[in-house]
Amino acid sequence: MNTKTTPDRRALMRASMKAEETSVEKRFAAAEAAMERAPGGLAGPFPASRGVLASTFSAESPSLAGAISENRTIKKISLDLVLDNPFNARQIYDPDVIKERAASIATHGQRVPALACEDWNHPGKYILIDGHYRKRAIQAAGKTEIECLIEPITSDLELYRLSFLLNAERNAQSSLDNALAWRRLLDEKKVPSEEALVELTGLSWGTVNKTLALLKLPDSAVGRVREQPAKFGVAVGYELYLFAKVASEEEVLALMDRIIDQDMSSREVEALRKKAHDKPARKPKEVSRQYKIRSGAAQIGFIKEWDSGKVAFEVRLLDQRDRDALVEELKKRFTLSEVDPTE
Repeated sequence: MNTKTTPDRRALMRASMKAEETSVEKRFAAAEAAMERAPGGLAGPFPASRGVLASTFSAESPSLAGAISENRTIKKISLDLVLDNPFNARQIYDPDVIKERAASIATHGQRVPALACEDWNHPGKYILIDGHYRKRAIQAAGKTEIECLIEPITSDLELYRLSFLLNAERNAQSSLDNALAWRRLLDEKKVPSEEALVELTGLSWGTVNKTLALLKLPDSAVGRVREQPAKFGVAVGYELYLFAKVASEEEVLALMDRIIDQDMSSREVEALRKKAHDKPARKPKEVSRQYKIRSGAAQIGFIKEWDSGKVAFEVRLLDQRDRDALVEELKKRFTLSEVDPTE
């Protein structure tokens, strides 16, 4: 399969969606443009852009009413009826951002609606397509309802595709967001292969493959990426994955601390990775096990063995007859021969 990606691959994907849902694109162009310019949902004026929504954009705005014509409506929905998109392009949420947006919503109310669809598996419930930060901020602000623009979507793949496009327009999702979402799409067989993800996202096969490699890091390292996702883009993340193949978990975590503290580039990480790869491997320390030999309550010797196969044996027998009997038994077991001390 030709995996070469042309510069306008993403534009072609958006065009494909428009061909399928032309009327949807027209109705929501204004709303999406507004969300791109104010993804935090804060109140205030929006700058004019290509003639779209130069005035304040809010749930009560006449501009919004024009964007939701043709039977598209805004609904206030109880939060307990609104489910997160299981295939959302964003998987990681910054608690500090949630607090900031919660403060704004507590003061100004929700000014930008979320995008949702009816849950086709659970009538009466809804699935968020876009607006997961808003939902969390509304919860944190102590409110119980969220305003949503209802979009007629009826498949998991469409949930992901629209979420991906909206987040990609805002550069909102991190590499780990993508990796987690793509892994779920693959595991649940919503897409059959990495090549299908290439077609779905418009990204190159190399980008998809390297992004998924993040999830092959040790669990502790994936947790560290969750804490600072912006520090681990595709290139840095892939170099870290290669480093993890030749380094211990502790060394991987130490390098991650350096990446975060020093804002290291992928080339700097690559140089460290190559240096670690060229370093001679340390000989692993042999593990030994020792067993005590007892006569009654007293210890009279020991047997010690190593994983390499070596066995050491020492015993002290005061009775000559016991010693002779043991030596004879060992001679038979190992075909022993007496060593000339002069040799």
